[in-house]
Amino acid sequence: MTYQTEQKEALIGYLAAHAAQQFTAGELARELTRTAPIGASTVYRLLGVLTDEGHIRRFTLGRGKTFYYQYVGGERCGTHLHLKCIVCGRLFHLAGCVSDFMQKQILATSRFALDESQTILFGTCAACRGES
Repeated sequence: MTYQTEQKEALIGYLAAHAAQQFTAGELARELTRTAPIGASTVYRLLGVLTDEGHIRRFTLGRGKTFYYQYVGGERCGTHLHLKCIVCGRLFHLAGCVSDFMQKQILATSRFALDESQTILFGTCAACRGES
């Protein structure tokens, strides 16, 4: 195992342990430089790698210009829409068939093509609404 792999595993491990949370690159760099043998520049570089590999998702909140990162477990995220709970922060993958249907309906009715790699719908999950 190379040192770089250990650094990558440390970042993935931290994000997986906090999967319901989203972090800025700066927040991750500050936390990991305190708790793991990993430098801030390595954290920034690995965020791009992990995003490309599908381990994490990069997004903005609302109209903000700050990027946030959240663990998604390696599931490829560029092919479907996402749901984000505004209470607990969890990120959910919308089923492919539902995502495809919604995108087709939006395109048909408004002639607007969604960029599914950038689209997150915000709301409240069943657990936070008290439903099981």
